Amino acid sequence: PESIRWVSNQRKRWGSCTPADSSIRLSDRLIGYPDWVIDYVIVHELAHLLEPSHGPAFWDLVASYQLTERARGFLIAKGWE
Repeated sequence: PESIRWVSNQRKRWGSCTPADSSIRLSDRLIGYPDWVIDYVIVHELAHLLEPSHGPAFWDLVASYQLTERARGFLIAKGWE
């Protein structure tokens, strides 16, 4: 990505990306969460730079991060589905 930055205007998302400028934004609600959870969100958004939808190719990319299931479980437990 060209940039990764924290933002305070995402209350229902972990992060977002803009493929046109290769930027990634992370919700400041993630601050204080374990690094492996933040890394998962970054991997998720990086995958969107290559695959815009949540189709099989997207999830194959995300699954390359070895802590994907653990991080997803953590976020679900925090009420972030």
